Amino acid sequence: MSGKFTFSISTPEGPVAGGPCDFLVIPTTAGEVGVMAGHAALVACVAPGELRVTVEGATRSFPVGGGLADVRDDEVRLLVATAGKPDDARPAPPA
Repeated sequence: MSGKFTFSISTPEGPVAGGPCDFLVIPTTAGEVGVMAGHAALVACVAPGELRVTVEGATRSFPVGGGLADVRDDEVRLLVATAGKPDDARPAPPA
């Protein structure tokens, strides 16, 4: 399947990023999970690491702390303890 879906990243301080994307790679406690439009519903524990978001061939990386990912109905919501700016060199501290 191809197409766009929406994502959002939020921390306890508020929204960090979001919008339409083509592909998303989430660091989870079970390993990396790739998400495309039409992905099956999923709830996963986010592990501290690098979230990668691809939009029209360009990939941005966000360092994230632990939290939860909710995937359903072509929407991915990430609720994480911490999140850095795109392409920050330093990873977010573990939650």
